[in-house]
Amino acid sequence: MKQFIYLSFFLSLFLYGCSNDNNFVSKDNMNQRDIIGNNAFLYYKNYDEATSFYGDILGFKNVFEFPDFATIFQTTKSTFITVVNDNGRGMHSSDEPKTIAIALVTDQLDGWYQYALSQNLDIKNPPKPLADNPHHAFLVTDPGGYILEFEHFADHPENKEFIPLLNNSENIYGVKGSQRPDNLAFKASIYWLYHSNEEEAEAFYQEVMGLKMIVKQSFSDILTSSPTGYIGLVEDGIGIHNATHEKAVNVGFMTNSAQAWFDYLKEQPTFSLRTEELVHEQDSQGNNLIDIVIGYDPDNYFIEIDEFLDTEFNKELRQALGII
Repeated sequence: MKQFIYLSFFLSLFLYGCSNDNNFVSKDNMNQRDIIGNNAFLYYKNYDEATSFYGDILGFKNVFEFPDFATIFQTTKSTFITVVNDNGRGMHSSDEPKTIAIALVTDQLDGWYQYALSQNLDIKNPPKPLADNPHHAFLVTDPGGYILEFEHFADHPENKEFIPLLNNSENIYGVKGSQRPDNLAFKASIYWLYHSNEEEAEAFYQEVMGLKMIVKQSFSDILTSSPTGYIGLVEDGIGIHNATHEKAVNVGFMTNSAQAWFDYLKEQPTFSLRTEELVHEQDSQGNNLIDIVIGYDPDNYFIEIDEFLDTEFNKELRQALGII
């Protein structure tokens, strides 16, 4: 029965589109329309290689798994990466442009760089000295071609609103039994998105999604999303990627009230709903497991807002989010 539920969940999820005081909320209806977690669904031809990379080498905790199809890894307190097997059942193909970069924010950049060297990871742009810069980083290409940015933010005027949030974020260390050294941790994640019209993207994520800009960089912005999750908006033609219409990624948000989001977003002209009603993912007995809002941002990023209901099926994910 449990295996049937797993299959039902992931089939519906991908066919359709694929108590915490620190919850971030939208500007209106603050008691309802919150964002308590961030997620990115990434697609791989070699699923086993990808799950080994994220689970064993990077040491992220597996908080949900449907064997040979999808695994959800927790990267920081409220951020996740979902590894999806590109076997024809998902929404995207791994051949589509991988128009996302995920920053893994750490205070141990040098240690992570030495570890990446020891693991022979595919390193791009080794870190430069911090000097007077607001941040420094190095890039790693994962087994499927997605870019991970190992990044440290300094106490710098550009980061005056960001540093207090990072200082209050818990360091999350590797899962026991992984290869990650015990002293290496991450404290936040930034999901960098690449839009053809940056002003349009800023308006959508601030005015519609209710996110707050906390860092203004020369060609990108960082907005708050969940307690340790952030959305980065990058100007087209300058960052790691160029904007593309098709993208091998689903951008996920987790909430306590999918219905509140659905009722609100259906009235927003810059958000295109994929379904005319809120999706209720159910088990074989007709019990609701997950309420889902599915749609697209103005530049065709697939947006999914999930409410994981209080059921045994969702227990580990809800524990990871700190809501039970």
